[in-house]
Parts: sequence; C-alpha cells; structure tokens
Amino acid sequence: MIYVRTYRYKLKPTKAQELQFEQWVGACRFVYNLCLEYRQVMWRFHKLSVSKSDLKKEIAQIAKETPWLRAMKAQTIQAAIDRLDNAFINFYKGKKGYPKFAKKGRFASFEYWQNVRITHESSLIKLPKIGFVKMFYSRPCHGVIKQAQIKKFVDGWYVTVVVEEEIAPLPRIEKTVGLDLGLKSLITSSDGLKISNPRHLHKKEKKLIRLQRNVTRKKRGSCNRKKAVRKLASQYLKVANARKDYQQKLTTQLIRDNQTIVVEELNVVDLLKNNHLAKSIGDAGWGELVAMLEYKAKWYGRNLYKVPAHYTSKTCSSCGFINQSLTLDIRQWQCPLCFTEHDRDINAAINIKNRAEGHSVSA
Repeated sequence: MIYVRTYRYKLKPTKAQELQFEQWVGACRFVYNLCLEYRQVMWRFHKLSVSKSDLKKEIAQIAKETPWLRAMKAQTIQAAIDRLDNAFINFYKGKKGYPKFAKKGRFASFEYWQNVRITHESSLIKLPKIGFVKMFYSRPCHGVIKQAQIKKFVDGWYVTVVVEEEIAPLPRIEKTVGLDLGLKSLITSSDGLKISNPRHLHKKEKKLIRLQRNVTRKKRGSCNRKKAVRKLASQYLKVANARKDYQQKLTTQLIRDNQTIVVEELNVVDLLKNNHLAKSIGDAGWGELVAMLEYKAKWYGRNLYKVPAHYTSKTCSSCGFINQSLTLDIRQWQCPLCFTEHDRDINAAINIKNRAEGHSVSA
C-alpha cells in the first residue's frame, strides 16, 4: 500500500547557499509577522476576520513590489501563511496559546510543496530557485516527494522530505506479545524478555549541568554566551538523536518479531506531572515509542492494541487475585491464593497480553 513517510538528511550547503537559506527564513518570518499584524489590526479596528486566501492575495501584491520576496518561490511564501493559519486553528481548538510574533532564531525553516528532486547517485537535492545542494544521503528515499522543509538546527541545516511510498507488508507470523513499559527495564515482554533502559539523558546529565553553568557565567548578549548556548543546545540535540535512533531500531525489531503487540493505554501527560518521576519518564520516551509502534504496525501489516492500564501489576496473571498491598518498591511477589511466584513486570506484561483476547489475537 501507499503510505506517507518522512526522511531527514543533513545538508552541506555552500556559503552562498547558506546565506540564501538565511534570507529565505528571514523572508518567511517577515511574511508570518506581517500577516499576524494585519489580522490583529483588522479585528481590533474593524472586527473583521481575515481568511488565509485573503492573506495570500495581499502578500502576492506586496511581493510584486518587493524584489527580495519576488525572488522566492511563491509556494514557500504561502507556506508561511499556512503556518500562521494553523497556529490560529490550534489556538481556537484550545491546543495552543494565541499566536505570537516570530523572533529571529525561533523561526528557522521554510518549505516547498513541489518540484523538489533528489539525485540518488550524487547525493544532491534540487531545491527550486536555489539549485542543487549537497547532502549526507544516509538512507535511500523512494517514492514521490510531496513536501520538503529546510530547517536550521544547532549543528547545521537539514531537509525533511515527505514522500508517498509503497511499503510491502511483512510475512504474517503467529505470535502475540504484551509489553510493559517501565523505567528500570524500558520494556518487559510477556514471554520474559527484558530490555534495559538506556537512559540517554541520565548518562549525559553531568555534562549538561556543566554546560548549563557555563552559560549562566557568561554575560548576557555576549558572543561567549551565544557560543555556550550553542554548545548546550548541541548536547541536548545529541541526546534526543541518540534516543530516537535507539527507539527506531527497537520498534522495528519488535514489529518484525511479532504479529500482534499489546501495550497499556498510558496518559504520559498526566504521568509527567509527577515531579519525582517526570525527568525519568521523559528520558524513557514512552509516548514516542508507542507512536512508532503504531505507524510501523500500520505500514507492515501488524496489529497494535492498547488496553486499560489499571491493576496490571497487582493482578495475578494465573488466578486473577488483586494484591492491593503491592507497592512500587516490591519487584517480586507471591499470590496468596494460588501461590504463584511473580516478577512484577513480567506479570504485568502477561496481564496486558491477556486483556487483548477480545481482539481475536494469535497465540
């Protein structure tokens, strides 16, 4: 079947291309802020709402009289207007706050909707009105490119391409597994497998604290402070990339090895409100892990079910007895009814698997 998939590659632009990237980002930021101001003025003084199409018409007229806007791809300018429109949609839905004016450094991308092409043999990407840009072609990208975003990160420029790609389902296997997500063991499966938590943030915590202190010692607005901030941001980016790479490899392996995967319905947002565990839960990346399992299951013809999370650890998977006295510090326990010895996490994973029986899963 045809699915939408994204690929990200690091770019190797020339100095001239890098300058052009900066100019286009600045132009998109200008358009975004101008449209936001126009919407605010029209509402404040005339009580009129301005539609996305009206904004695009206004900006098109301005672009005709502005050489540096006229030099850009029209779709790139329109994408900045779409970005503002999406910000208002999220505000009206209660998902985000009222849109703010974009500051330099916090608006660091521009987009294309068409005519982007990758030359696989020479590791080049062709960007309209910019030309061929070298890139680190780390993995092959197949399918039709529908959208591309050029974005500046702390360690350089990247392109993210959205493609429509045909993905063949994996051969069917008769295996179902329940997964319990944790902090000591990132994943415990119903068949007894325990995958340790790599704790990427924890491993770099001392270095991050040292870099943060270095930032606070520098004078605000100085070049040395900016340099220290970049070093700190670069280290955080490395942690995030290491976590994502690990999650990608782990979820791919889980999808290959199992036909059906069952996980708990976890409200990660609420869990992060626990001040004692928030950092560890964020470092574990449960939400991202489950999200990857979801889309990969869809791609490769696998099943992913979410079941209620209550009492998975406290319920005996052999007889159903609920041990109300079980606390978080108890890792091993014996059922007082059937005398079965339980590993807390494995027992929870078995219960998670059993709760999906109504979905007619394989044994």
